[in-house]
Amino acid sequence: MRRLVFVMMVSTLLCDLARAEPAHIQRVPIQHGLEAQVEPDGKHFVSVAFHDVVDRQEELESDGVTSDRLVRFFDWLKGDGWTSITLDDVDAARRGERRLPDRAILLTFDDGYRSIYTRVFPLLLAYRFHAVIGLVGSWMDAPPGGTVLYGTVKVPRDKFLHWNEVRGMVATGLVEVASHSYAMHDGVLANPQGNQIAAAMTWRYDPASSRYETDAEHRARIRIDLERARRQIARELGKPPRALIWPFGRYSGLAELAARDAGFRFGITLEPEPADATRPMEIARYFPTRDPRLGEIAQNLRFAPPRPATIRLACIHLDRMLAAGAERRDEILGELIEDIRLLGANTVLIEAGRSGPGGELEQVYFPSRLLPMAADLLSRAVWQLRSRGGVEVFVHLDQAAVTRAAGAVRMPEMFADMLRASAADGLAVNAPGAIIADPALSGSVWAVRARRAATNVAALEPQSRSALTAFRAAQAIEPRLRLMLLAPEASVSGPPAFADALLLPPPADAGQGSALARHLHDAGWFDPLLAGRVVLSLPRGAEPGEEAAALVAAQTRGAAGFALCPSVKPVPPGLARWFSAATFPLIP
Repeated sequence: MRRLVFVMMVSTLLCDLARAEPAHIQRVPIQHGLEAQVEPDGKHFVSVAFHDVVDRQEELESDGVTSDRLVRFFDWLKGDGWTSITLDDVDAARRGERRLPDRAILLTFDDGYRSIYTRVFPLLLAYRFHAVIGLVGSWMDAPPGGTVLYGTVKVPRDKFLHWNEVRGMVATGLVEVASHSYAMHDGVLANPQGNQIAAAMTWRYDPASSRYETDAEHRARIRIDLERARRQIARELGKPPRALIWPFGRYSGLAELAARDAGFRFGITLEPEPADATRPMEIARYFPTRDPRLGEIAQNLRFAPPRPATIRLACIHLDRMLAAGAERRDEILGELIEDIRLLGANTVLIEAGRSGPGGELEQVYFPSRLLPMAADLLSRAVWQLRSRGGVEVFVHLDQAAVTRAAGAVRMPEMFADMLRASAADGLAVNAPGAIIADPALSGSVWAVRARRAATNVAALEPQSRSALTAFRAAQAIEPRLRLMLLAPEASVSGPPAFADALLLPPPADAGQGSALARHLHDAGWFDPLLAGRVVLSLPRGAEPGEEAAALVAAQTRGAAGFALCPSVKPVPPGLARWFSAATFPLIP
């Protein structure tokens, strides 16, 4: 039996499907044997992103592994019949010239640590494995005996490779050099409040002129850096690199265009999913951190989690930050982050606009030419919630409200502006049931994305077309963007077909919430391949005890996603105990 499996077999339904359900709940046509859709097909492979390799535990940084763990991993690959492939193999599979082996793996090592030469290279020679190594140009140019600024820490230059060592490894044919940028392994100023965010994904803010980069300036800045890196490597190794390993795995849609302009043919990311030879500019990788054991690495290379993803979502508004005034906004944001941490949420949905007395969208919390800016708050809020709160952040504007305020033609522009400013993980859009239903559902994130990309927007009904148009405009700015659909009050026809998550509206009370959970369970919505994509809102205005009871009842039926919208302040300790992502799966 093949051991490289990209998705789990779908488990059987958990209930008697003969039970009647409300008309607005559609029974899900679960497709068993989904593995056949994404099993090794000569084009899919896995890739792993290693960084530093050290001999002792006390030398470990968060992104490193120890030598003994790497040896065990290499030994397992060899014994289990894996094939270490090269970018030439990937390119041949892309062109249809030859298939990739069923258990194909691309080994990569980022940042150009000297341990690649002293600890990894001997193993490559012993096992006859291939590897792609990413070099940061400015670090390679630092003089011997000097230091390199790694984030905010000065690191000895000699901790990184020297060119003579790189040339020796390349000469064996086992190592290919990729660019890791020249000087973008760093942040750039992203907003007036001073946040430094990944250079290849951020529209840089200039405090002197109080303006952000234009699209043309953003693309030109990144292309200049990448061309400099290519010239440097060509000078030292005799030919320019064809692969770019994006720093931090983050880049904008315009950055990808700049990479193509500069001559790169492969783009390597940090998306935790199987890689696809037909998408060479989006090679996904698993990133092992904190010296994982062999069993953990092997499990993660399956990209098939043993249980549905846990979602604990809190909805927030920035109106309180705005009202506090400039001098107290950081204080209010800090309180908000602590509330989110206390609640145990792992996902946040931010309302990025401000409505007037009549409910019409009047202002936004990011720079845009289409509507007045209430204050430039979205960028900082998103980044601080992600970096300090440890949550994933979705941003939201009602596309119908945007259309009324800015016009249908310019509606997509507003969503692009929002993502330029926020660098969010996902976009939430309002959508009718028609955009949700699909007769052939798959739980894998890459299958969902492929279905979304293949959808013909013109063939959709107007509201659905508006939702997907808004998303595609935002995704052009942030390629790794995820999509969350906000379901209407009472017309849901099935779990999300090409969305990463579906947020259901809150029921009127705990009793209705329990009934809804029972109906969704009976219709198959909580099957393991789907449950991580369905988010139930807890009842409006319920007491913490009632909310906890509704949550537990749904959880025991297989639900994995819950939302508090709006969030509760102050956070009741009893509710946090049950709502927190740390309490799932349910422990009686």
